[in-house]
Amino acid sequence: MRRSTWILSGTAVVLVAASAVTRLVVYPEVHQVPSDTDNTFAYTGTASLLNAAAIESGDLANAFLADIPVSLDRRVQVVETDGGTAVVSDDVVVTGPDGAELSATSHRWSVDRVDLVDAPAPEGSEAEEHQGLVISWPLDPEERDYTFWDPTTATEVPAVYDRTEDVEGRDAYVYVIEAAGELGDPAIADGLPDALPRDVVAGLAETLPADQLPDPALLGALPDPVPLTYAATTQRVAWVDSETGTVLNGTLEQTIVAQTAGPEGPVTLAPVNSLSVEGTEDGIAERADDAESAATMLWLVRTVIPLGLAAVAVVLLVLAVWRELRSRNRPAADDTPQAPAPDEPATA
Repeated sequence: MRRSTWILSGTAVVLVAASAVTRLVVYPEVHQVPSDTDNTFAYTGTASLLNAAAIESGDLANAFLADIPVSLDRRVQVVETDGGTAVVSDDVVVTGPDGAELSATSHRWSVDRVDLVDAPAPEGSEAEEHQGLVISWPLDPEERDYTFWDPTTATEVPAVYDRTEDVEGRDAYVYVIEAAGELGDPAIADGLPDALPRDVVAGLAETLPADQLPDPALLGALPDPVPLTYAATTQRVAWVDSETGTVLNGTLEQTIVAQTAGPEGPVTLAPVNSLSVEGTEDGIAERADDAESAATMLWLVRTVIPLGLAAVAVVLLVLAVWRELRSRNRPAADDTPQAPAPDEPATA
């Protein structure tokens, strides 16, 4: 075999191996939550909440602040990885129009780096138990329902696929999540009073819809102050990039109501906290650009580079075979001295 044939064949083998490594090793490595993930998502909207300062001063007319403009920042950061598992901090801060912090929650989750569902927590990670999705969607989302963990009520609920929409030029799957139950987030509960004066509760109760107003006789029979527990309802809508699982946009409607024990179970007394926010325009555009870049990179690593390397390898192998066959098929006379022509005199 000619030396050039060896070189062409060897190069083709190396390219085939590189193609396999790119598809089978490099692609799975890049197609997972990166270990240096640190993203902040910005939302804006309005909130209504108890005014602790007014309650303490006896200013019952201003005991409840209604529809004040707020900003919500959610920071999701990978703090530890263990093979295919990532431990992620999930911090949410709500600020008022003057930048003052109105509320803050902090959680730590252990999730699968591809499917984003709950994964066994590494020892010492202090990750909370949960079921299903909690911080985002799988990197390859589908048009189907998922199980979602609602931190506010600490319950698992369905994330229902609703439709597909265009978001900044990207196809987005839209999921709707609804949850209701006892308030299960200690960070929120710790910021709410264990009891309120009866006249404050009566004033707040007037903000409820007519069909939800508690019986005036019941209110009058309550102790003073009124011992309280809390329940919450949340509705989330998520627009998820169909190729990368990136959350392009989202809305959150959350209401927390005060309850007290009644003869037949908890009685809803008054709303104490409500929040309505959605993603900012700049944030949506930025996440759509990020999703476009990620989708292009994954396409290159998953398809273009492996197929390109394999195609070049095939060309080199064909060329090697062609050169080898060509060298073998040359006439034997080309390699031996020719006999003298008949009309030429023989030499002594």
